[in-house]
Amino acid sequence: MLSIRKKIAASASLVLATAGVVAFVQSASPATSVEPASSIEPTSSAARQKAAVRVSVVPGVIGPGKSLQKSGAAKWAVIGKYSPNKVGKKAKLQKLSGTSWVTAGKVKIDKKGVALFAVPPAFASKPVTYRVDGPGAPSQPVITSEWGTTSDFVDDFGGSRLNLTDWQHRQGEYYPESKRTCAKGSPKAVKVSRGTAKLSVLVDKNPPRRICKPKKPGKNVIFGKFKYRLNANIGTQATHSIKYGVVAARIKFQPLQGQHASLWLQPTYLHEATTTGREVDIIEWFGKDVPNGGLTSFIYAPSLGGDKLGIGPKKDGWIGDPEQYLMNEKDDWYKRYHVFSVEWTPSAYIFRIDGQETGRITKRVGNATEYPILSILSSDYELSKLPGRDEKRNLPQTMYVDWIKTWQNPGYSAIP
Repeated sequence: MLSIRKKIAASASLVLATAGVVAFVQSASPATSVEPASSIEPTSSAARQKAAVRVSVVPGVIGPGKSLQKSGAAKWAVIGKYSPNKVGKKAKLQKLSGTSWVTAGKVKIDKKGVALFAVPPAFASKPVTYRVDGPGAPSQPVITSEWGTTSDFVDDFGGSRLNLTDWQHRQGEYYPESKRTCAKGSPKAVKVSRGTAKLSVLVDKNPPRRICKPKKPGKNVIFGKFKYRLNANIGTQATHSIKYGVVAARIKFQPLQGQHASLWLQPTYLHEATTTGREVDIIEWFGKDVPNGGLTSFIYAPSLGGDKLGIGPKKDGWIGDPEQYLMNEKDDWYKRYHVFSVEWTPSAYIFRIDGQETGRITKRVGNATEYPILSILSSDYELSKLPGRDEKRNLPQTMYVDWIKTWQNPGYSAIP
């Protein structure tokens, strides 16, 4: 199934991850080799053409584990992309130290042609320059200072209640047109304690009627008879937006089907929702034992009739073989935290789990400001999937959010 992460060199502080082959680099790692950096930037087109690898740096997108973690402790990703004929060969991460390049880690290039290195978090006051070397000529350098602006938003969910200066509760009414006849958003379904936001689906103890009987769209046939539910649904529409950058959250999902938990984006301004804006479902989890793995990532293009564009082998949004992104055989999406993220550029949405790319969408990329949403929703069509339809035993279902953060691309502005 999955290969368990193994320490391969304690002295070098490297750990190989299960999927995507990630090298974890500790800041205190001893150098394995040093070479002079005669020039930080390649000076000619010939030098650029010789480089066998394209490299990028992505902030704060790696952080699997059982324990809670501050957002500032999440590992950054340095990603080298090679051609298919380099698969299985060794690549090394180099860090600029003074005028020399110091080898900070090594990893095998995975089957996707990717060399992924998890590096310590960087700070604006102390930018770090990296490059990826071998096989072939080294990459152009990347510097961590390309990320981080005053537009960044972060919530580590300290205190004992949701910070309503940052967040707003959403959709506090029943919405049959949104396939939620039996559920509405409610502050009662959101709790904050011990550095975690707990977002739940609860039985509504003050329902409009005793039983809800949702009908299938366009048909005079009901899905079944269910108790009304309260959902957690929070967003930052009035306070924090982003246009191009990285949105990430460290989440442990609920175990059961019958509801889906999500990290997503919607256009900040209503008029842009029907023009240049997109709904970006960074991650959705539909519960364990779903035949196709339970995880999806896709976008809606409202200006083009609501067409859905997804990642995955069939481009339908379902992530192919999602178990490959788990830590080991004992891990699961409802057992440990994982960082789910999207990197949004003018030309693409790049979706990742703990820094490992799960897919990308390069068509109909939006260019409107967007705001992040965290939710766990019980739509009409999935109510019957709650095991045994046993609402007394199997509700509430809760997703746990350790932290959420956005990194605004400094080249663009996002005005709330």
